[in-house]
Amino acid sequence: MDYKCIISELKFPEGPVFDPDGNLWFVEIQRGTLSCWDGKELMRYDVAGTPNGAMIDREGNIWFCDSGRGEIRTFNPRNQKFETICNQTTDGKRLKRPNDLIFDREGNLLFSDHADGREEPVATLCVLPQNKKEAKIISTGKFFTNGLAFMADGKTLIFAETYRQQLWIAEWDAGNRELKNEHFFAKAGNGPWGPDGMALDEEENLYVAVFNESKINIYNKKGELSGHLDCPGSRPTSCAFDPSGKLGLVVTEAENGQVISYPAFNRGLPIYYR
Repeated sequence: MDYKCIISELKFPEGPVFDPDGNLWFVEIQRGTLSCWDGKELMRYDVAGTPNGAMIDREGNIWFCDSGRGEIRTFNPRNQKFETICNQTTDGKRLKRPNDLIFDREGNLLFSDHADGREEPVATLCVLPQNKKEAKIISTGKFFTNGLAFMADGKTLIFAETYRQQLWIAEWDAGNRELKNEHFFAKAGNGPWGPDGMALDEEENLYVAVFNESKINIYNKKGELSGHLDCPGSRPTSCAFDPSGKLGLVVTEAENGQVISYPAFNRGLPIYYR
């Protein structure tokens, strides 16, 4: 599959997402910035922390996980102000290493907190209800939780458990904010690393960045591996579909510090907004 590098000389890019105006946002973990590319110019905003996954709301604010500060934060591009939205759970414990995040169709924010859970199952998934400051833990006992994606029904969540090299699928009850019937979906990676960020196309095929294995795995709705994309660097971190269709699938890659475009692909599933 043909690809092209559209941005280079980055420092560990992650969390690609497109805003309503078509600009591509992502984080540079090692540079500590939110970075925005309008197709010509790259702009950077210092977060004074360690940004990871990113998402956009309806007003164009950037929501991101700050794994260094243990916070969910926002950035308003219009006034260039940052705000801490959440830093603890409902039981009074501080967030540890929030990693990736996604909105559901009710405006709840789901996010992974990997908690450096590489050798112990201490990682979690959490939900932050709209207009709340404390997150509820909805899944526990995982090794390094990571990327998340909702299927078209808005009720089926897929998420990555990196250091067990597997993807989980579960039923999401948005009204009660509960994750139910978690079970194995697919294997991803050969270890010690595994699946990172992910995205779904219009036909609900799942594209998963497999860290340190130079590829994006592609799974059908049944969790069957149907193919993969070769990545020019060994460390793809995440992926997202360009809503305009122009760039196809974009992939952030950390070894070479690049954003890669696979333009032949169709659009992805629409993402939810708060």
